[in-house]
Amino acid sequence: MTNSEKVLAKAVLATAKKMGLTYDQLAMILGIDLSRTNIDCSKLSLLQKEIALKLIRITVALDSLIGGDISMMQHFMKSPNKITKGIPLDQI
Repeated sequence: MTNSEKVLAKAVLATAKKMGLTYDQLAMILGIDLSRTNIDCSKLSLLQKEIALKLIRITVALDSLIGGDISMMQHFMKSPNKITKGIPLDQI
């Protein structure tokens, strides 16, 4: 695994934790096999890496809007949203 792939793996795992995602939810979002014991970004396809980067960007944007309140971020992700017309976690 290259250095950039290690950074991506750490960042996407930190993002998932911050958003309150379970490992299974993260695996489903990235479209990886649920039987893996860890996320190996060197085995992810280009599309899966792009999805991971988009998830990180969503978290950064939401973090800046909410002001760093992790509990509020997790609440937002699991609550119905009138603007997006759904629950953001389900929509991702």
